[in-house]
Amino acid sequence: MVWVTWRQHRAQVLVTAGFLAALWVLLLVHGQAAAGQSGEELRASFQSLYTYLSWLPVVPLLVGLFWGAPLLARELERGTHRLAWTQSVSRRRWLTTKLGVLGGAVTVSGLALGAMVSAWVGVFDGVASADRFGDAALFGATGVAAGAWWLFAFALGTAAGGLVRRTLPAFALTIAVFIAVMVAAFMVREDYAEPVRVVAEGPIQGTYLTGSASLSPAGVEVPGDALVPECASEGRTTYLDCVDQAGYQSVLYYQPADRYWRFQWTEAGLLVLLSVLLAGPVLYRLARRPV
Repeated sequence: MVWVTWRQHRAQVLVTAGFLAALWVLLLVHGQAAAGQSGEELRASFQSLYTYLSWLPVVPLLVGLFWGAPLLARELERGTHRLAWTQSVSRRRWLTTKLGVLGGAVTVSGLALGAMVSAWVGVFDGVASADRFGDAALFGATGVAAGAWWLFAFALGTAAGGLVRRTLPAFALTIAVFIAVMVAAFMVREDYAEPVRVVAEGPIQGTYLTGSASLSPAGVEVPGDALVPECASEGRTTYLDCVDQAGYQSVLYYQPADRYWRFQWTEAGLLVLLSVLLAGPVLYRLARRPV
């Protein structure tokens, strides 16, 4: 079964391996070139590649589309599952081997990508916006969360294919659910732990800023998206001066940098659980359906 799985899915494996190899070379060369830079040059060097790397959270969707969705949908659509399930290999072994081999491969690939991007970001420590914790794109493309996102996309595509039993509808369902989960993750990520509150003049480097407010001399907080009452009638150019003259202080809510791995494992655990909840019932039903 391992050999059959390789023969059937070697195109996806080779393309993914080629992508990771090309990305590794790109990050290695760019990181070495930036190692001797400082100041504005280092910041410009980071931004030049970050513009493209910010799209990395979309890569797991391609895994769901081209690894997961066709896995069951193509077999069911063409009827080739009948031949596979009437051979000496049981359908349960057929399913578990394919899911185990391919699921393990995509998870390892995602972890490899996370390690490469983490090492690249480390070259730019101290550079504004080079923050793998506070940046939504970099957080999902580094650490163990990267592997969990790849596994989730694969499980989602597999479940969609087993549910609708057609490749193109499985593509559409995978895209819709993945985007919904990704947006939801961006929205709830800051709530994985209670944020720290501090009165400060500006953002703290390396932290995950979750909110801000203005604190009046009387101790009343005005949310960051609301105007200070005493200065509501001021123009845009004079508003900040008015706030300072009124005695307001800036309040920041943030997640400390040392919570990065706590958040990584939290998100990874949620994605693995969601993968099981999505794929488990579909695969159980598929293993029991008549040939």
